[in-house]
Amino acid sequence: MIVTNACSPLWRALPDNHASRLEAAVERGLGQAPGGKSQVFFRADDMGVPGNGLCALSEVFIRNNAPLCLALVPAWLTLSRWRAIQAACPGDELWCWCQHGWRHVNFEPAGTKKREFGSARPARDKRQDIAKGFQRLSDILGRDFTAVFCPPWNRCDGESMAAMPGLGLKGLSRTKGAGPEPPAALPDFPVCVDLHTRKEPDGEQSLDNLLRELEEGLADGHCGVMIHHQRMNALALAFLEMLIACLARMKGVEFVHFGHLLA
Repeated sequence: MIVTNACSPLWRALPDNHASRLEAAVERGLGQAPGGKSQVFFRADDMGVPGNGLCALSEVFIRNNAPLCLALVPAWLTLSRWRAIQAACPGDELWCWCQHGWRHVNFEPAGTKKREFGSARPARDKRQDIAKGFQRLSDILGRDFTAVFCPPWNRCDGESMAAMPGLGLKGLSRTKGAGPEPPAALPDFPVCVDLHTRKEPDGEQSLDNLLRELEEGLADGHCGVMIHHQRMNALALAFLEMLIACLARMKGVEFVHFGHLLA
């Protein structure tokens, strides 16, 4: 299980003019979007264990009446944990519960990019873990489960994707531009803005890059925002709320989740 409080330098000290720069980036992006309109979704990974971080995150989305996609790690989830998670996320109109990796474990050799569903594993093992995860979430969540797969680290190989439609999965969400191409029966809903796993050495550069990602995603007409609640502190939560509120004020923004996109 992932346990980390690591956060980017950006969330230790935001530049003083961050609010005006955020608004300007959103306006520029929408100005380039087709018809001045863009769909925006938020995706939070590594779910399955209830706690203060989940409660703080859900409260932001409840206050702003914005939907959120939450990727559950099936091996972490039990019925009692699911009930506690539901208590932290009351109602069902805002939440889209989808599938993360079976255990969120890396199988690739040291020094290479992390993957739970990569070339280091036999195709049979990957298919089995995807199927186990799908069945576990179906059993525990029932109709609350949305059959979209969000691979850990936003990476998975062609063998894994080829198996997904036959196992009941209807969609996929990775990083924008990630390869290889998925099967035609598996639409990809990519994320293009990473709020919390940023690697820039200083906050100024990190904010510049984050706002550029946001502007480009909005300009494309489809903007997915990646959240990791285990890496969030109070400043990161405050910025997230500012971001949602800024987007909500813009006439051309439509908040969606995977259920809307599949429909």
